[in-house]
Amino acid sequence: MTNFCRRSEAVVPRRMRYGGLGAVISACAMLAASLHPVANASAHASMSDADHQPSDEGRDPYAGFIAKYTEWARRIEAEGMERGTPLTTQQIALASEIGIEHPENVRLVFVDAVPFPADDEDMRETGESLGFIGPDIINNAQAFGYSIWVREGYSLDRPSLAHELVHVAQIERSASFREYVSRYMSELLEYGHRNMPLEVEAYEANRRYQ
Repeated sequence: MTNFCRRSEAVVPRRMRYGGLGAVISACAMLAASLHPVANASAHASMSDADHQPSDEGRDPYAGFIAKYTEWARRIEAEGMERGTPLTTQQIALASEIGIEHPENVRLVFVDAVPFPADDEDMRETGESLGFIGPDIINNAQAFGYSIWVREGYSLDRPSLAHELVHVAQIERSASFREYVSRYMSELLEYGHRNMPLEVEAYEANRRYQ
């Protein structure tokens, strides 16, 4: 859902991200739920409450994955909000221009690898079967709510940051993370990654902020 690449395509600038969107579950990684607020408690609270709705596992084969992923993502965002670095003045201006209502909440977290709940066997198998994780897939950067996790070795330049910030804005304006993921997966299945509206919006930011 944002800056992905195959391992053979990887360069070695400053920070990188997991890739393999060509599969349904990319939806979940893109932007994990907005959880612990920094300056927008009411917005985060409404998203968190909505994410605790009963699962639709009977109708949606991925509902169980989404439910577990959402809970895991809450912990990841909370960690990111504690350890991450606030945006610079210029980056805040970019986030505001992109449409983020509370750019002061955004944090950048630089790590060896963007996290994924691979310790959970079911989660790992689902992620692998859908092409979300794997030996040939690199995740360069990923937004978990207001925290954007960036892999060491990937250059988070202005276009790449703009792409991630668009996903933050998309989550911010969604009724809940679950609602966002449901929309993302539906679009992915109907249009494919490059042509789905949510990604078209994000890739347009790559071009606009070159």
